[in-house]
Amino acid sequence: MGIYEERIARIKSAVALEPVDRIPVISGLAAYAAVAGGVNMSDYLNDMELNCTINIKVTGMMGNIDGIQAPLSSPEVLPPAWLSNIRVPGKDIPDNELWQVVEAEVVTQNDYDEILEGGFESWYLKFMKEKLDDPISRMKPVTDYMPTAIERFHQAGYPCINEASLLSPFEMLCGGRSLTAFLIDDLLEIPDKVEQVFKEIHRYNMERSEALFRSENKPFGGWVGGWRGTPSILSPEMFERFSWKYLRELAQLAIDYDVIPILHLDSCWDNGLHYFRELPAKKCIMALDGKTNIFKAKEAVGDRMCIMGDVPAEMLAFGKPEDVYNYTMERIKKVGPVGYMICSGCDIPFNAVMENVQMMSKAADDFAAR
Repeated sequence: MGIYEERIARIKSAVALEPVDRIPVISGLAAYAAVAGGVNMSDYLNDMELNCTINIKVTGMMGNIDGIQAPLSSPEVLPPAWLSNIRVPGKDIPDNELWQVVEAEVVTQNDYDEILEGGFESWYLKFMKEKLDDPISRMKPVTDYMPTAIERFHQAGYPCINEASLLSPFEMLCGGRSLTAFLIDDLLEIPDKVEQVFKEIHRYNMERSEALFRSENKPFGGWVGGWRGTPSILSPEMFERFSWKYLRELAQLAIDYDVIPILHLDSCWDNGLHYFRELPAKKCIMALDGKTNIFKAKEAVGDRMCIMGDVPAEMLAFGKPEDVYNYTMERIKKVGPVGYMICSGCDIPFNAVMENVQMMSKAADDFAAR
C-alpha cells in the first residue's frame, strides 16, 4: 500500500468511527501558504501552478499530514458563494496583505422580486457580472487548474478531502445583504418572501450539486458551510426555518451520492448540536473552529459522526508551541482517538507560526508512538 492509499484509508476509517493507527491530521492551508512558502501574495494568487507548488511545499513543512482541505487557495471563489465583492492583494490593497471580503448591501429587496419573477439562475448570472465584476470569469484559472492540482497532491501522497462547496441560501444572502439588513429588514419584516426566495436559490444549488455528483468528477467530500445561520444568532424557530433545513438537505444529498459532507461550522453551534443527529451515522465530518465546545459536540454526536478541529487561529498565531501541543493532545484523548481528525479551526491564519502549526502533527505522532 502506498502512502496515498494509507492516508486515505486512515481518513475513511476516522469518518466511519473505526479505530486508526494514528489520528489523521488535515491541513487547513489558505493565505498562510504564501507567507510560509516565501512568495509574494499577488504572485501566489495570479499563478495557479505556483499556488499549487507552494501549497505542496508548505504541507510538507507542516509535518506528517494525512490530507488537505483544498489544493489551491484563491479569494476569487468567495464572491459567487457570499454575493460580496473582495479586495485582492496587488490590485485593491497592498501586495502582501491578506485578501478582504467587502460586506455591503449589494443585494436589495428589489432583487428578491426579480428572483421570484424570473428565477434565481438568470438573476444570479446577471448580478455577478454587473455587481461583482464577473467572478466566474476571474476564477476560471482556479477551476481550470483544479484537476491538475488535485492530481499533483495525489502524486505527492496527499488526499484532498474537500473538492466541492454546497451553498446554503442563508449564507449567500446574508453576505450579499449584510448581516444587519438581512436579519432585521428581511427575516423579521418579510420572512415569507425570504422563504420563497430561499426555495428558488436552494433548488438551483441542489441541482448544480447533484449534477456534479453524477459526473465523472464526483468529489470525495464537499464543504457544507454555516457561519452566520447559527443557533447562537437565530432563535430555534428561525434556525429551523431558515438555516437547518437547507443544511440538512445539502448534507443528505451528498450522502445519497456517497460524498462525505464536511460540515464546516464556524462560530458557536452549542445550542444546535443535537440537530445533526438527524443525519445518517458514520457519513459526515463535523469541522469546528474553536468557538463551539468540542467536548459538547463529542457528547452530542460523537457516536454518529467524525469530529475535526479545532485548534484556534489565535493560538496558532500568538500561542506557544507547547500550548498547541497540549491543546491538540487533550482533544486526541478526549474527543478521539476514534472518530476524530486534527485540524486548525477553519483556515490556518495568515500570521501563524510554523513551529506552532507543526505541533498538531507532532501530537498525533507522539500519541501513536505510545
